[in-house]
Amino acid sequence: MDTYQTAALDARIQNWKQHFAGSQLTEADIDELATLLKDTYLELRATNLSDEEAWLVATHRVGQPEPVVEPLEKPSAGNANRNWMMMLWGAVGVLILQAIFIVMPQVFNQTVISVLQPDDSDSFIKNEYYAMAVILFVLFILVTLRSGYFINRFTNSLTKNASLYAIVAIIAGLWAGFCSYITFVKYPMAATINGYSDDTRTAFSVLMFGFYFPLIFVAAFATIRYYARESVSFKEFNRNINWKHAVILGLLAQTPIQFSHIFSGDDTVRMTIIISLSVILFSIIGWMLSYSKNGIGNIAAAQVAPLFILLMGCVMNEEARVIFFIFYITKIVALFSSYYIGKFRNQPEVLLAQ
Repeated sequence: MDTYQTAALDARIQNWKQHFAGSQLTEADIDELATLLKDTYLELRATNLSDEEAWLVATHRVGQPEPVVEPLEKPSAGNANRNWMMMLWGAVGVLILQAIFIVMPQVFNQTVISVLQPDDSDSFIKNEYYAMAVILFVLFILVTLRSGYFINRFTNSLTKNASLYAIVAIIAGLWAGFCSYITFVKYPMAATINGYSDDTRTAFSVLMFGFYFPLIFVAAFATIRYYARESVSFKEFNRNINWKHAVILGLLAQTPIQFSHIFSGDDTVRMTIIISLSVILFSIIGWMLSYSKNGIGNIAAAQVAPLFILLMGCVMNEEARVIFFIFYITKIVALFSSYYIGKFRNQPEVLLAQ
């Protein structure tokens, strides 16, 4: 599109947005609808539709202002849910940025120094920290100045790729948590002369589990649930689970199980915790999948994360292959057992839904 066509389209969209004046929609809601309308219009124009045809189809898909306002102005919980979603993702984002700009430099300082071999290591590290502080300050200013743009783009992208973002929240959040734990293990507290005792490590492991996992779990699960428009109830959500949702559920269950590996102490106690968590969490997933339309396929997707852990464990620690296999089989048995039990008990409901 040339400059004239772009200006004409923007003017038409601005006129379209004015029809929402006096409604209970927020400015962010209207901007989000306008962005969706523009994207739809451009996609239709790319298929060689005329200007008027593309506009007519785009407005029909997005909805005219009158019917759009009516359902959205009734439930005020929609804006609250979206604000809650943004707050959760803001918290996960802070964890990731903290891991990148604060934790990672401490973890890899010695590696960077050994590779670059600066003349003055202390001065190099000091300048590195100053540079990161300046970068963060500049980024903060830029994000503040364009906050509306970034929020709109993020929410639009989140709507289209909710499953992908949920996976990112789990993996990146777990990565940030482990980086923080590595820093804790690597750098003893000044008050402890001989480093941490096993009891202290166990206590801190529990603290990290209690902080990171609920945040990551709620952010990922709420993202799937909020943007699944058909998910009116928990059973409806289960009936509409697809393979992407199943992969995410498997990752969600695997997250606390992985954190339980860092518990120090007796091996028997740690194995009991791991197996117990595996049975409980994957039994819940199997029961949820018993409502879905493609149950076996979703089970195969849900076990991707445990299978990856099995393969990585066998490669990195050949002596513990049997243990990793036992952990994996425990999850598979829990998945299939609860799936078939749930399928048998809920068979009338599943048939009715289908």
